[in-house]
Amino acid sequence: MEERMMDVIVEIYNHMDDSDKDAFTLEDAEDMVEDQIRMDKEAGREPLAYDPQFFYDTIVERMEQDAE
Repeated sequence: MEERMMDVIVEIYNHMDDSDKDAFTLEDAEDMVEDQIRMDKEAGREPLAYDPQFFYDTIVERMEQDAE
């Protein structure tokens, strides 16, 4: 997985509060991907092949790690 994508996911995760984490869904991940593609384009960067399922799985995994 491209390092920039992981950096994006970590950045998003670090800005999520507990209520965001408690209510997090695949639909939220899809919205995040849409937002990230838009931000990449606005910044003049070629958007990566962001995968909402990967975003979702990675964020859920981080939440589980934090809960331990």
